[in-house]
Amino acid sequence: MSRINDTIKLLRFPFSLFLLPVSLFSIYFIRPQTSFSLFLLLGIWHILVFPSSNGYNSYNDRDEGPIGGLASPPKPTKLLLYLSNGMDLTAVLLSFLINRQFAFFVAAYIVASRLYSNRTIRLKKFPVIGFLIVFVFQGAWIFCANLVALSSIALLSNTSVLYAAVASSCFIGTIYPLTQIYQHEADQKDGVRTLSMLLGMKGTFVFSALLFLVATGFVYLSFSATHSLTNFWLFNGIMLPATVYFFLWAWRSFKDSSHVNFKNTMYMLILSALLNNFYFLILLYK
Repeated sequence: MSRINDTIKLLRFPFSLFLLPVSLFSIYFIRPQTSFSLFLLLGIWHILVFPSSNGYNSYNDRDEGPIGGLASPPKPTKLLLYLSNGMDLTAVLLSFLINRQFAFFVAAYIVASRLYSNRTIRLKKFPVIGFLIVFVFQGAWIFCANLVALSSIALLSNTSVLYAAVASSCFIGTIYPLTQIYQHEADQKDGVRTLSMLLGMKGTFVFSALLFLVATGFVYLSFSATHSLTNFWLFNGIMLPATVYFFLWAWRSFKDSSHVNFKNTMYMLILSALLNNFYFLILLYK
């Protein structure tokens, strides 16, 4: 029973909430009817694909220190690999119930995730390539996948939707280096050179701040194109606590690097995700 519990822990289901804003942002533009396909789509991503990706990554990394969502990760076993494989296969098969195009997007995401984590190929060990895989596939790729599932990729011809897809990737790119900032020593020991290691501690904070500024710019362009700038100012107001926390954390870390730790990183991730999800839920129910 403990082996099963440890395996479920390594799937890190709550971590899926950090990627939910991308789906909610796309749904805002699609405006689908409440339907089986909508709930199936959310289940495929957030109950199957993302947790499976977490599990496969943990199986290959065999982390000894804190990882996103787990302060003390248990040792992975073959059961984790088998369960991840089963979840991925189930996700692809269920995707066909929506349409073949969506199944392609899901399968491609899974392949990219595996190439990123796989012990032999291990694209995550290359700082720029690893960043770009996460930047594209956890952001705009999911956004576009949801378009083909619930509407049409032709929606991207609308500049407002296109800007929103780019903003989604930029938001993911903002957070990604921050998840690595406290793991430099562990990643170096594992033979992985992350973007955060390449940038350094201060450079990581500066990079994330600049990319968040770019993301905010694309949110502005998106809502400006639809003459709904009140949504843009609402976004800034709701995200203000996360923005303030980020700059306070950076300022304290510049003075004392001990503030760069798992606990503060998790505070940043959780606060940002909760506020983002809250914002997009407000948009959906306005």
